[in-house]
Amino acid sequence: MGQQVSIEDALEAFRKRHGEVADENVLLRAQVAGLERRVGELEQQLAGQGGTQQSAPSEPESSFGGSYSTDDRS
Repeated sequence: MGQQVSIEDALEAFRKRHGEVADENVLLRAQVAGLERRVGELEQQLAGQGGTQQSAPSEPESSFGGSYSTDDRS
């Protein structure tokens, strides 16, 4: 990369992208919390049924296809 970028331009780009990543991180953590809560509810239901069925996995698979939307401005 033979070009130079001014400090001001670099800082502005960094702040913008950092904000986007931080927002995405918060949304993903919120989704994980919801999935963990749901797993707990399902485990309680299974325990209430006498545990006759095979127990749910301890960690849900990551699909991250949640109902939130983000702007992809990269």
